[in-house]
Amino acid sequence: MALFSAGIIVIGDEILSGRTKDTNSNFIANHLIQSGIKLVEIRIIEDKEAIIIDTVLQFNKKYDYVFTTGGIGPTHDDITSESIAKAFNKKYEFHSEAFNILKKYYPEGEFNEGRQRMAKMPSGVDLIYNPLTVAPGFKIENVFVLPGVPEIMQKMFLQILENLKKGSPKKILTINTNLYESTIALFLNDIQKNFSECSIGSYPYFNFITKKGGINIVVSSWTMESLDDVVLEIQNMIRLKGGKSSIV
Repeated sequence: MALFSAGIIVIGDEILSGRTKDTNSNFIANHLIQSGIKLVEIRIIEDKEAIIIDTVLQFNKKYDYVFTTGGIGPTHDDITSESIAKAFNKKYEFHSEAFNILKKYYPEGEFNEGRQRMAKMPSGVDLIYNPLTVAPGFKIENVFVLPGVPEIMQKMFLQILENLKKGSPKKILTINTNLYESTIALFLNDIQKNFSECSIGSYPYFNFITKKGGINIVVSSWTMESLDDVVLEIQNMIRLKGGKSSIV
């Protein structure tokens, strides 16, 4: 089955300043892996028109699917929609269906100019419907433009995911050992060379209360039918080095 690629663009000064924690890319990443879509890149960028345009066009060319989060709200600094319109040389205008959805949602007299801005987007786009606050996102070519509010973004993303072409899920398995990286680093490197179709990652940890540590070794592959042979070789190596291991 074909392997599809994806990139995520997180747009927002509030993320870069540390005021807001980005949970959207983690949510998207987990679901993409389960759906056989390889996430290749996550980039966090400022609310700057030129940067948004340049980044979106780069990702549009490199990946099968592109997901942007943030910058499509009602305030003056929400410039994602207008920037993407310029990126694709489209008119930035009111989407009639989006306008009507929002107009019906707000009580009479409350559909003000700021809220109307959420109905402006590049011409000819497909809407991504919002089951919570109704303000839609949109799709243009292979770019899916989503809000930054996690609860809303998640609902809309899962709706998108149902209709995407998918591949085989990535196989992932974690081996925990009480050994330290310095003890097995060279041996892990040799095992990695023998199994080029998989990726072997080593992630140390240390508990300052118990004064004990170890490593979580993550084995993953998009193409191998089974990880059993790799796991067995790693566990045998750990045993020969005097360590303990378990699958977690």
